[in-house]
Order: sequence, then structure tokens, then C-alpha cells
Amino acid sequence: MRARHPGPRTFILAVTNKTSARCPWEHIEPDGSNLTVEDFLSVPIVRIAAHLKRFPSIYASSAGLTLPQWRLLSTVAHHRSIPLKQLAEISASDKALVSRTVKELAAKGLVSTASMKSGDRSLVCNITAKGSRVVDKVIPLARERHARLLLALDVEDRVRLYGILQKLQAVCADID
Repeated sequence: MRARHPGPRTFILAVTNKTSARCPWEHIEPDGSNLTVEDFLSVPIVRIAAHLKRFPSIYASSAGLTLPQWRLLSTVAHHRSIPLKQLAEISASDKALVSRTVKELAAKGLVSTASMKSGDRSLVCNITAKGSRVVDKVIPLARERHARLLLALDVEDRVRLYGILQKLQAVCADID
């Protein structure tokens, strides 16, 4: 008999039950010598990120979009108009992927591009009316799914988590 892979609910319960165990981060040696690989911060973050990466698949596919297309389209819709370089930074995507995906979105009539200035090779990506309609149709489901996840935490935990993530992003930016 094959072992059944635990579903998301089982995963959440397992993680919740583990949090009552002693925290391996309570006392950390400056050189990290008392951390095991499983204790690295990246481990729970990567696990959560893997689940979050699958979140948009339901609503992206309902709009006939790939995940990269949805991520970029929703970002462009939020800004209405955004330079491609900034779009790459905000979406944490490489410039080649952004360029390729914006071309795909433009071919579907969801965005348009224009030069920032005359003779400038830098492009600005703009949402089209058709792109706005797609986002307006899909964004309520995206918001509901993310709200459901965040509401699993109480207000204090959400505020604390947001502050912690901001702090860690700043440290990562300094390390890079």
C-alpha cells in the first residue's frame, strides 16, 4: 500500500503542532553551529512559498493566463503604467522573463508598451481596457484566497509577521 501524501490541511496541522515544540531559534550561536539544515529560515519560507506559488494557478488559468502572465498583468493593473525595469524589480523576475511575458500579454491585447522618451529604448508597460476587465474579473478570487490565509493569524500576529518580513527583506537587500 502506498503512503498517502498529506494534504494542505494535514500540513498546516503538523506545522501548528510543531510550533508548540521548543523553538530552535531561541538560542542561536553567532556562527550558527547549533542550527541544523532543517532549522534554517529558508526551510519554512520555501515550504510556504511553494504553497503560495500554487495559489494563483486557479484564478490565472480561469483567465487563460500562465502564472507569470497573471503576476505581471496584476502588477501592471495595480500601477496602470510602469517601466519594464521597475516591473522586473517589483515582481522579483529577471528582465528577460518580464520582456517575454509582456510581449505575450501585449499579443493578447492585455497590455501595451511605449518608449519612455523619444529615442529611448526603455519601455513603459500600460494596462489596456481589456487587461483591466480581466483583472477586475479575477482579482476578487485572488484577494479572497490571500485573505483566508492571512485571517488564519490574529491581528497581532499579522502585524508582527508583516514587520518581521519587512525587516528580513531589508537585511536580504543589504546582504546582496
